[in-house]
Amino acid sequence: MLPHALERVPGWANAWRRTGRLVLLLDFDGTLAPIVDRPELAAMPEPTRRALERLMARPGVEVAVVSGRGLADVRERAAIPGIAYAGNHGMEIHGPGIDRIHPEAAAARPVLERAARALEDAITPIPGAFVEDKALTLSVHFRLAPRDRLDELHAIVRRVVDPLDGVHLTEGKQVIEVRPNVDWNKGKAVLFLLDQMRPPAEAPILYFGDDRTDEDAFRALADFSASAEGVLVADDLPEHTAATSYVHAPAEVGEVFASLADANGG
Repeated sequence: MLPHALERVPGWANAWRRTGRLVLLLDFDGTLAPIVDRPELAAMPEPTRRALERLMARPGVEVAVVSGRGLADVRERAAIPGIAYAGNHGMEIHGPGIDRIHPEAAAARPVLERAARALEDAITPIPGAFVEDKALTLSVHFRLAPRDRLDELHAIVRRVVDPLDGVHLTEGKQVIEVRPNVDWNKGKAVLFLLDQMRPPAEAPILYFGDDRTDEDAFRALADFSASAEGVLVADDLPEHTAATSYVHAPAEVGEVFASLADANGG
């Protein structure tokens, strides 16, 4: 049984004091912000924002947001100044001294445009389903679609996307994603960010995430350092995860931030 993340705070705080650094790598939807029916309605709760701001005011804290959202979108919604943002699962990364777009992902844009147009027409019969064009990826959202139409929706999406060269389908929480065929994911994105941040050995590195795409980051951190850990945000814990602790819901993410700040006098 995984421990709750609050149980891990004293050890993380001790390592932070010892090394002078604490690195937080944060998913947005389902982690910093609760999952909502439509992506444009997502927002970080004020208690979480205040706790994160208080924690970031302490010495040695470095933060990055790693999201499946487009870069501009997640930067606007998270609105945390002075940090790095990785959008589209890390295919685009921007922050202090960093400005990177994965070249193969950018080259797939014409195929994604064709896919977006075709999908928008093809899923029209499914009420509540809609396409979100994130420039380097597409998302077909179906949280509002009737449950008895989901098999039909999946079949439509496969029929449109499978014949296209250079893209493939993945699935997340209530969403089907169309992604370029590039060897990149959130795990490789966090390793890229850590190469820029260069935290000292044994500094605590914590990645908070809630979706199957975050498992790539959990696994990457497990291989990176014994002090790098994944924190899963999940009401019901899955049978298998590479995370080493958990919280039940996004609100508890803010509680962990507050506890860390308190542990180091914040």
